[in-house]
Amino acid sequence: MVNVSWHDAKAFCLWLSKREKKTYRLPTEAEWEYACRAGTKTAYAHGDNPEGLATIGNGADGTARAKYPGWTIGIKAKDGHIFTAPVGQFKANVFGLHDMHGNVWEWCEDWYDPKGYAAEKQIDPTGPAEGTAKVQRGGGWSSDSKRLRSASRVGRDPSAYRGCYLGFRVVLAQSSAETAQESAAK
Repeated sequence: MVNVSWHDAKAFCLWLSKREKKTYRLPTEAEWEYACRAGTKTAYAHGDNPEGLATIGNGADGTARAKYPGWTIGIKAKDGHIFTAPVGQFKANVFGLHDMHGNVWEWCEDWYDPKGYAAEKQIDPTGPAEGTAKVQRGGGWSSDSKRLRSASRVGRDPSAYRGCYLGFRVVLAQSSAETAQESAAK
């Protein structure tokens, strides 16, 4: 789903939670990055070479430049898609997640802090308590490789900002009972 505001994404999570009788929400920025990195410390889940993005994500590339020669950004490789690709068309990361790099920017729960995380180490930071912009991660089909990095982030107005390159993914929150059961099983 694209062309949704942050408030639209939140409304969907509420609707799905009621329908499924479970709690669905947007990921925090830290959760999103953890899922994208999938245990790596490189610029992208596949490594540091942006040309490898063509196998794991949909960004600005040779496919788009073949159709629109004036388009000068992006990698040389071709991912086969000019605009938004159907979900799951690219290789999953080692966590089994598709489309973490490119295709569509994804809304996160957190308010945007242009300085990013504080200098001290934090466990699952949630960003500032208030703000004027919400975090988007992942880059989109029109994004250059720098915007497709695991660490790339932007902030946008949660009410007014929508786009054909902007969507979201949801997190199924575990209940405290489920978390306790998992801990006991380990």
